[in-house]
Amino acid sequence: MTQPQAAYTAFVRGFNSKFTYFQRTIPDFGKYLPPIQHILDNKFIPTLFGTQSVSAHVLEAVSLPVRHGGLGIPNLVKEAAQQFEGSSKITSLHKQAIIDQLDDMPVEDCDGLTAHDWIQQHVSEKAEVLKETLRQLDESLPEQLLRFVKQARDKGAGNWLTALPLASQGFNLSKSEFRDGLRLRYNIPITDIPSYCVCGEPFNTSHALDCKKGGFVSQRHDNVRNLFTGLLNRCCSNVSSEPHLTDLQGEIFQHRTANTAQGARLDIKARNFWRQGQDAYFDVRVTHVNAKSQAHKSTASIFKKHEENKKREYNERVMEVEHGTFTPLIIGTNGGMGEECQRFVKWLAELLALKQMESYASTVSWIRTKLSFEVIRSAVLGVRGSRTPWKRTSSLHTDDFGLLAHDAGIDTRQ
Repeated sequence: MTQPQAAYTAFVRGFNSKFTYFQRTIPDFGKYLPPIQHILDNKFIPTLFGTQSVSAHVLEAVSLPVRHGGLGIPNLVKEAAQQFEGSSKITSLHKQAIIDQLDDMPVEDCDGLTAHDWIQQHVSEKAEVLKETLRQLDESLPEQLLRFVKQARDKGAGNWLTALPLASQGFNLSKSEFRDGLRLRYNIPITDIPSYCVCGEPFNTSHALDCKKGGFVSQRHDNVRNLFTGLLNRCCSNVSSEPHLTDLQGEIFQHRTANTAQGARLDIKARNFWRQGQDAYFDVRVTHVNAKSQAHKSTASIFKKHEENKKREYNERVMEVEHGTFTPLIIGTNGGMGEECQRFVKWLAELLALKQMESYASTVSWIRTKLSFEVIRSAVLGVRGSRTPWKRTSSLHTDDFGLLAHDAGIDTRQ
């Protein structure tokens, strides 16, 4: 399979709908599905991950909707009966009208229920089934896998799985990027990586996302900062990247960890964001949520801790000296966001939608998706990228190409 992202998208957005149609219209269709489910479990899904096989626990996890930590590849056998029962109830009025050869379809059935009532009941029943499925799954999954599945449920963590792989918008992932992204999502070991890092430590995905060698930690921060700066520039004024804070002249702040350094900088400044006529300052942090120091904490508590640390460091200085606002933008390597960042993204989408006369829902969804792709790409690059400096092998004595061309007698007029 050369394009696993395209194959995955084609199945969940297209081919799966055919099975849903058959499930809803053919009685006992589930008895025909085990061979197809076998191919999905033993061929299709492992191929997406780039592995020979996938554990039963992972198969259970990927059958969930993306927003609940899965991949949206349902277990067709298990859901067949529910799909047919729901469809039968919802279309009962239509069916009876056809049988009785009525000119007009009745509004209610003999129990006084309308088609809309049946739809609502079906939606409610599906929600209850999903709730029970999540409860049972959380009880059965191994502790480590459960931690990653819960992280995959964070708002925005799975948006990179829900978009069409459009190169024009930067939503296309290479074969290795997509497979590595799936493995990172479910803590499946990534193969063909060094045994040891250039820093001397044993190399694994956790170390790769923490190690500063190679500049990948800084790069994932800069990618997010540049994305937000570009979007802010569309709806705010006086937008700048890495703005200097006013030098202090003896000011004393409440928190001992407050940044009092001369020449201190934050990541982004934008005027008229939260309030007209006021500068808003932002500082980005992309934290590795599975670092050793955070291994037993929920993502919500991790994000909250980093937000509080950033606020103690900068909030008072920005408010008292700059007379502005300060917002810490905390994002996890899983793609999740802290509460402050979620509020920022929502308000940014409001401003952009108003400015460009767009739908808020479309705008906020696109921002979350674009951010999700930036994070997953940076995470994969942190694992796969080379941390060894390239060594010059050329024997050229200069980098002056004009001089080199002159010495070689090269005709530069062509």
